[in-house]
Amino acid sequence: MSTYSKDVIIRLINKVVHKQLMKYQSTQKRVGDLMGGKVLDLDVIRAHDEGIEQGRDSTLAKSIRSIMKNFKLTAEEAMDKLDIPNGERSKYMAML
Repeated sequence: MSTYSKDVIIRLINKVVHKQLMKYQSTQKRVGDLMGGKVLDLDVIRAHDEGIEQGRDSTLAKSIRSIMKNFKLTAEEAMDKLDIPNGERSKYMAML
């Protein structure tokens, strides 16, 4: 789930909590705090985000291989063309 989606959910929850618990300020705050972080930090969301990251990395590694093959470049040269930061290059070198 993207950060934007989480933000939207949190805002909607806050609106519902506010309307339903207007008379109970302390309960409203506790529910809002809980829903704002702890509940949305679920294993399934983390697994989804990790899957997206792995897919992105895999796709980028394929792009590097393709550029190397088609343009007869080294891995470093291909990563230069793709503007891959130096700090991330070892990860992709291991995937090639």
